[in-house]
Amino acid sequence: MRNKYFLFALILNFIFISTCISQSRDSVVIIEHADSLVGTEIDGETARQLIGNVKLRHGSTIVTCDRAIQFLTSNRFTMEGVVQIKDDTMRLVGSRGAYYAKDKVGEMFERVLLEDPTTHLQATYGKYFAGEKKAYFRGNVYVEDTATVLTSNELTYYRSAEKSIAEGNVIINNRRNKLTLTGNHFENDKKINYSKMSINPKLIQIDTTSDGKMDTLVVTAATLESFQDSLERLIATDSVKIKRGNVSGEGGLCVYYTEADSIYLTRAPYIWYETGKNEDNQVSGETIFLKLKKRKLETAYIRGRAVAISRADTIHTNRFNQMTGQEIILRFADEKVQRINVITTATSLYYLFDNEKPNGINLTTGDEIVVNFKDGKIDKIKAVSGVEGKYYPEKMVKGKESDYNLPEFNWKKDY
Repeated sequence: MRNKYFLFALILNFIFISTCISQSRDSVVIIEHADSLVGTEIDGETARQLIGNVKLRHGSTIVTCDRAIQFLTSNRFTMEGVVQIKDDTMRLVGSRGAYYAKDKVGEMFERVLLEDPTTHLQATYGKYFAGEKKAYFRGNVYVEDTATVLTSNELTYYRSAEKSIAEGNVIINNRRNKLTLTGNHFENDKKINYSKMSINPKLIQIDTTSDGKMDTLVVTAATLESFQDSLERLIATDSVKIKRGNVSGEGGLCVYYTEADSIYLTRAPYIWYETGKNEDNQVSGETIFLKLKKRKLETAYIRGRAVAISRADTIHTNRFNQMTGQEIILRFADEKVQRINVITTATSLYYLFDNEKPNGINLTTGDEIVVNFKDGKIDKIKAVSGVEGKYYPEKMVKGKESDYNLPEFNWKKDY
């Protein structure tokens, strides 16, 4: 029995000794070169000064500098003069730095530079965790890769996972699609081509239209996500507001297809657009899909309790032409409405004018209503199947316009 316990204790002792040896070897930094080495004592700790062409090796990590001090008890180095840490394909450079062998951590101060095969980074301060393959930077952070430039207050870079997190005054410029993204918290995952901006995010895309004019897309929301896979798109979530040329809108969720130049809105979406001299046009529904062509609105599809409203007259500002149905399709040309199709349980209410003099209201219902426009004004209205119509003369309408609004009337005055 005593032999059995002796053997067990011997095995435990062997495991303990092996672990200690492994840890000891793991913390050993090999001095591969220094022009001179001088022993000294600093603040009561034994130290060595390494001077000239210093090269240290710690596992796969190589450190070079002009001068270094090795503190033997704490197993740390302070370094000066073009300090460089190399780990595989990564190169971290600074004017001065420190290396902590026990934790496999290097620090860089002043004019810090990191280079990876596809990434160039600059900052005031940098810290590299060799064991975790992680780097942290702060102070005037500047990152550039093949397509974008990022600036921020802080940035954490996970090399193996190819992920990065930027904090504080984040600005991203994408040269390829002329997008500028701002916010205070940004996450990027290169492996799946996904990124997310939160905390006051804002997207701006400046482009040039076919006639040479500058055209700007602006999107704000609680969160902006970018997917750059087979279908490149930007998803804005919560309190979404968009503006592009003569079109603006809001909703709970917006998807902008950058290559297809189209916008999808849902969760109580509203769109406002300008046509000719009329700036007061609004559509709403359960979902809205906008197709743009050369940065101009071409077609709008409104589905589910669809409502289209436009101010009928600039003088009589409380008069609104209104259309409702399960689906409304608006087609545009030269920034003017050409035709509106109201489909399924269609209703149209529009104000009549005789040489700009008010002349009552015409109310039409049917399975489908087609409204044709000329020079931005209603030209012809055609109802199809199950048609019913009513006319309300001006003497009944004047001063009581709101009484004739359709039940679905939901005009938003402030947008």
